[in-house]
Amino acid sequence: MSSDQTTFSAVLGVVLANLRKMKGIEQGEMARKMGVSQASYSRLESGKSSFSVDQLYLAAQALEIDGAELTHRLNRAVQQLNVNGVPVIAPLRGNATKANESGVDPGSMLMGAGLAALLIGMLTK
Repeated sequence: MSSDQTTFSAVLGVVLANLRKMKGIEQGEMARKMGVSQASYSRLESGKSSFSVDQLYLAAQALEIDGAELTHRLNRAVQQLNVNGVPVIAPLRGNATKANESGVDPGSMLMGAGLAALLIGMLTK
């Protein structure tokens, strides 16, 4: 993945982080409400781990919003990134060898996630 793209999980993490901060909820409290460790929640929010459907809805409940509202915000963020020339992709799953053979560079993925975070932060203010 090149540095000018990001993943759906990274975008969802940024959307959740922004909502969580707007509501004044700490990561540890969010993790507790979702039934995961703070470290696990941190990996989800940073885009290092992918959300399951269950976790997506638990996050919405923890934020006291409807799941449809959360997915609407995610879709809007993805559309804004695409309009701004930042493709949002699903990363290859599997072992590191397959990822390396496909040209996926974890460092580039994190840079793309950072770019996404910056853009979304600017768009949501």
